[in-house]
Amino acid sequence: MSGTWRRLGLPAALLVAGAAFCGWNLQFGGPSGDAYSDALEPSATPRLYRLEPGRLLLATTEDSIPSIEARPSNFVTRSDGDQEWQDAESVIGLVLGGQAKAYPIRLLSLHEIVNDRVADVPVAVTWCPLCYSAIVFDRHVAGQVLTFDVSGYLLESNLVMIDRQTRTLWSQVLGQSLRGPLRRSWLEILPSQLVTWGDWKAAHPDTLVLSATRLGYDPDVLADPYAGYYTSGAVGLAGELDDDRLPAKALIVGLTQAGQALALLPEQVRQAWPLHLLLGGRPLVAGYDQSLEAVIVYVREVNGDALHFDRGAAGELVDRQSGSVWRLADGRAVAGPLAGRQLTRVPATSVFWFAWSALYPHTTIYGQQ
Repeated sequence: MSGTWRRLGLPAALLVAGAAFCGWNLQFGGPSGDAYSDALEPSATPRLYRLEPGRLLLATTEDSIPSIEARPSNFVTRSDGDQEWQDAESVIGLVLGGQAKAYPIRLLSLHEIVNDRVADVPVAVTWCPLCYSAIVFDRHVAGQVLTFDVSGYLLESNLVMIDRQTRTLWSQVLGQSLRGPLRRSWLEILPSQLVTWGDWKAAHPDTLVLSATRLGYDPDVLADPYAGYYTSGAVGLAGELDDDRLPAKALIVGLTQAGQALALLPEQVRQAWPLHLLLGGRPLVAGYDQSLEAVIVYVREVNGDALHFDRGAAGELVDRQSGSVWRLADGRAVAGPLAGRQLTRVPATSVFWFAWSALYPHTTIYGQQ
């Protein structure tokens, strides 16, 4: 999650009265018109979302928003990327196995899914413009590597993906299968950040970036079809907010652990970090990386002990138990008795409140009773 929460001047306006963009065909129910009458049964797994009849909205055809199957030739280096992207461009930043990549939002708004490999890990980089949610998944599921497309359906205005191998439907924000052969399966969410290109390349000078030119676009005229929606009064496709504890388009950082959900406001974290949290029985710590304007969350547990941190003068974490110094950027202890240890990163989802609260209706808001 990044400082773009302050600059909601990015993508927008695909939402017109009656959802008439590109001839959107609004229908309720499943692909065969059965309204998903075979709703998902309740489960002992707290995270399992029960799909009730009529919850899926058919917004467009499956092939109208093509996903990208990325090849190495689709990426360019930082210096070449500077010829295409301004520093203020929002990107989804990802680091795996020491390799950093950036995926510009202007491209993602046209494709919503990039199937890629980073450090030989198959990933799906996903973006839902209506919900402002950027989430990266590992494409390994049930012993196979899946390839994802945009299904044409929405769940609570959120992107629903479909995999080519089994035709299972998947919710982006939930990371959960909704219907199909892999029902009751989940995708592993990988930590990523929604940041500006300027901040990302400064933190990761060896990064690669997805190229508009290599994909056949002219970056100088490439338009984001959502450019107005974020500052408009429109709220997804439903046009209403069920949970008014926050403004509908408040950009929050959503966390889930063991069936519990929590919403953080980035400004709260920026002002008061480190925040010590207990979610789903797991002790967490949230910090704010000033250089990236990003909220970063870790499990604050080492050898079974929950650590308590203070903020160091240089923006690092210092644990009270041992006095060890931990880098906020990667959670690694760089000095003190615990030097060399590394905290486990927790995925934190940047998303509009209306979408998060609809999919996680029992979510807690940090600082509110």
